[in-house]
Amino acid sequence: MAEKGAYLTDTVKAKPSIFEIVAQESLASTLEPVFKKIISYLVLVNPHRYGWLERWCDEAYLVFNAALQYHYLKKYSASFSETFYGLKRSSVVAGSDGKLSTKQEKISLLLLVVFPHFRTKLFRLAEEYKLEVADGKIPQKRWQKLVRKLVINGNMIFHVIYECLILYRYLRYMAGRSEYSTPLLWLASVTLSYADGKKFLTITDLLMKIRLGTLTFSNGIDLFGMLFTRSLEFGAFFLQFLRWWNQENYYVNLMALPTPVPPEVPKIALQYKGLCPICRKGRQIPTALPVSGYVFCYQCILKYIREYEKCPITNYPAKEDDLIRLYVE
Repeated sequence: MAEKGAYLTDTVKAKPSIFEIVAQESLASTLEPVFKKIISYLVLVNPHRYGWLERWCDEAYLVFNAALQYHYLKKYSASFSETFYGLKRSSVVAGSDGKLSTKQEKISLLLLVVFPHFRTKLFRLAEEYKLEVADGKIPQKRWQKLVRKLVINGNMIFHVIYECLILYRYLRYMAGRSEYSTPLLWLASVTLSYADGKKFLTITDLLMKIRLGTLTFSNGIDLFGMLFTRSLEFGAFFLQFLRWWNQENYYVNLMALPTPVPPEVPKIALQYKGLCPICRKGRQIPTALPVSGYVFCYQCILKYIREYEKCPITNYPAKEDDLIRLYVE
């Protein structure tokens, strides 16, 4: 009985909780926004030198993410976010002793890098087609209409099916009926477990090696790599916290606020009478932004809000949920 109890205890400890799995996935989702914020800053500082990065931002992130995930898979047998939470990937194939095979590493890399890139591209293309339909830009050729319909409906069906599979895997994992917590882990035939403790070169060890004159070039490379990866991990976690904090502050019900006294119409607003302040043309599908009171084209303001999260005239913070469509005869 004691041996059985010890075995069960060790099994429970080796199995990460669903909260750790969800947390590492949430941390992984912050990589792309952080990368694009850095690109936007570089373009703003020097548009002539870094302007091309804005056009190839998605491809640049794809290369960066591939290099980052490849490094962590090779060194820690885990993704970037999994390593931060002390997790690693273990093979469930019989006779593998838990170590990832070369094939499993390649499949894991594809699912960590290519799959999210494809999913993001499909979502953006579907949203672009929806905006064009809402703006009345409907192609005349039949095959073009069919392609747009397939992309829009295909993205919706794919999203629903994938989210249902995630929920199904979560429930089976929490019930102890499956070793795979996500569909992507199931496709790679790997499961998550707690990583073994690794001995890193600490500052104390570094000073002692310098004092004794035993510091090698490889020790310096290892220390630099550890500092870089740890700063990247903690930086991503800190930015995730800031993102959550800003979202909490933005989610305010406008109807619960007291009704202010109507302000005087500023002179700058008079030049936009009947025009969209962004494209300077007659408004297509008039859409109001309550935080500032200006009216824009639906397609213009939606794209601007998603990218900058503020009013283009007043710079007041705004989000997509603030937009109000106006139905004018």
